[in-house]
Amino acid sequence: MNRRNNFTRLLLLLLAVGMVIGLVVSVLPKKPADDPGRAGGYSYYTPQSYSTKEWNLAKNTMKLDTGVMEGARAKRTNIRGNGQDIVTIMVYMCGADLESRAAMGSYDLQEMANAKLSDNVNLLVYTGGTTKWHIQGISNKTNQIYRVLGDGQIECIVQNAGNAAMVNPETLLSFLDYSSKNYPANRYELILWDHGSGSIGGYGIDERFSNQPSMSYAEIDKALTNSGLKFDFVGFDACLMATLENGLMLAEHADYLIASEEAEPGIGWYYTNWLTKLSQNTSMPTIEIGKNIADDFVSMSAQKVPNQAATLSVIDLAELSYTIPQKLTAFAQSANDLLQNQEYQRIAKARSGSREFATQQGVDLIDLVDMASKINTDAAQDLAISLLSAVKYNNVSKDMTNSYGISIYFPYRSTKYVNTVLKNYQGIDMDKDYQQVVRNFASYQTSGQVSSGGNNNPYASLLGNYPTGGYSSQTSSDSIMSLLNMFLGGDSSYTDNSSYSSFFSNGLEYLFGRSIDLDKIAGYVADNHFSTDLTWKNGKINLSEEQWALVDDLQLNVFVKDKDGYIDLGTDNVFEIDDNGNLLEKGGDTWLALSCDKENWTVVPYYYLSTTIGENNTYVINGRIPVMLNGDSADLLVTFTSEKPEGTIAGAVYTYDDIDVVAKNLVEINEGDELKFICAMYDFNGNFVSNYVLNDPLFVNGEIHIGDIDISDYEVLATYQFTDLYQQNYWTTPIKN
Repeated sequence: MNRRNNFTRLLLLLLAVGMVIGLVVSVLPKKPADDPGRAGGYSYYTPQSYSTKEWNLAKNTMKLDTGVMEGARAKRTNIRGNGQDIVTIMVYMCGADLESRAAMGSYDLQEMANAKLSDNVNLLVYTGGTTKWHIQGISNKTNQIYRVLGDGQIECIVQNAGNAAMVNPETLLSFLDYSSKNYPANRYELILWDHGSGSIGGYGIDERFSNQPSMSYAEIDKALTNSGLKFDFVGFDACLMATLENGLMLAEHADYLIASEEAEPGIGWYYTNWLTKLSQNTSMPTIEIGKNIADDFVSMSAQKVPNQAATLSVIDLAELSYTIPQKLTAFAQSANDLLQNQEYQRIAKARSGSREFATQQGVDLIDLVDMASKINTDAAQDLAISLLSAVKYNNVSKDMTNSYGISIYFPYRSTKYVNTVLKNYQGIDMDKDYQQVVRNFASYQTSGQVSSGGNNNPYASLLGNYPTGGYSSQTSSDSIMSLLNMFLGGDSSYTDNSSYSSFFSNGLEYLFGRSIDLDKIAGYVADNHFSTDLTWKNGKINLSEEQWALVDDLQLNVFVKDKDGYIDLGTDNVFEIDDNGNLLEKGGDTWLALSCDKENWTVVPYYYLSTTIGENNTYVINGRIPVMLNGDSADLLVTFTSEKPEGTIAGAVYTYDDIDVVAKNLVEINEGDELKFICAMYDFNGNFVSNYVLNDPLFVNGEIHIGDIDISDYEVLATYQFTDLYQQNYWTTPIKN
């Protein structure tokens, strides 16, 4: 039995609560079908994936482009040549929990110290932002400035640089001022080291000032503007900062942006080699410096954390600012035209299939080249070609197909951040037409959710209260308009609904602007809504081809009934559809389990995240297991690949409930670590019971093995979760073992 090798054979996934040692176990390979979702030669539904079998456009990885765009501004940094350049590198190291938990800052400082630095390189590091440093002498009470001398040596040159939060732009400005006044140079480089969340929240969290938000793009812009400095490059040793929004903001301050589209592995950049090479030739062209940084980063990630994704790109900001603004406007106008012509589905399908980053966080950052190429208008293709030209170097780990080096925010998985991003856009003068695309698209999405009554959940089905006749959205534009007017008017049925809390707390004016044609949206939703009976009849659920076209995602959601209620065990992407478009009811008896000795197995919650099918039919399936890792909330990242179909634990990433930040995938699972597995639980009234601990803790003792365990003796209810193009969820009636 192969759990992910044959998508035309569905396994009913079952769970045991309070399992005993010694149940029958079979360790199974996990991989997708060559053509997932197909049955009998016809595809009614193809599961979402973030790439195709080939790169949608020609790949641009490992290709250094030294060309200079005619008409672009001259570079602000004048390189003297012949090794005569003086370089001052400023590393703004906000240690946060990366340092206190895992000594990641200390490791990188040691890598810097191991470099062989010349007298023409001034390497300065501003430290702070964490409750604990692992290098003796670095203060966790005050901020400090260190100079890295090389050959294993660092020296503190400012014992007390103040006690302000490092997410305060004034703190960054103080470092820039000190560095430029005391270590003048003709080449300035700035590296911001910490967490990042791209266009959602910007850069950094300060562990000592946890109540202060991250530094937004606008605040970074303020600090750089007030410094008066022009940088050779600005780099981010942080997650998700290779965004178009960031690049356009930084174009006034720097010649190049070096950053990652994806969440970075916790090891971050590898500093020793590229610093040594720069010291050997301080006149090295900036794109070659960037290439060295990217190559070292991806290579070291492959060695130390081979199952974690890595991306790093070098973006020419002079070219970006010259070629992209008008083409972004044209692209946005063409996308808005599609929405005005009621082609929401075309854009939604392009968005759904585009390479997405930080999937487990749902922050809706996607590769802009990939999405533009999928929308496939003349303006979109023109934008994609210009973006590829501006990305002078791009390196990615082997499984990161369709990652071309520059991302953008585009809502889809969640509308949670729409208002936040639109407000952030105001601070950086983001293209008004692109803002309108975000607003228009999100308005369609929200209207589709409003028309179907808000966020559905499976508990009506589990409790036997499934709606008679199945799910039914409003079917007339007049009735949908009435609901939208209630929503916009703050009717209590919406203001009291957690699904819409982000809109009412931040202001609906950012979403539904004056130019939104609600009548047209209401008409579209009326003609394109998922409305079907999801009750099993003779072991089948039938959807028409038109209804299948509205399905964005299909997963199996598994629950276990015990004396206190229903325990949510998670989701997996296994199903079977016959030639006539029928979803088939199938049975099975396994669920994911972990073991350190292949004898004593612990069943765990598991949530499917994504499938990537790459070149030569290689594949990667990603999922997560919610845990308390030594008492801290985290997700174990699970990866099933062509090379290791049995699956591996790639590492762990800490989760942040109250901060819009994406953590580096910083944690390797070590000997003796305690893992408590966390489930959602719902009582028999459908009320949520948080942080339900499933089974006894697992104490890591050697390698963690992944298997499927036979648990068919327990009362399990499984239901299929459909997600439509508006990201509204619907569940079938349960299948009982």
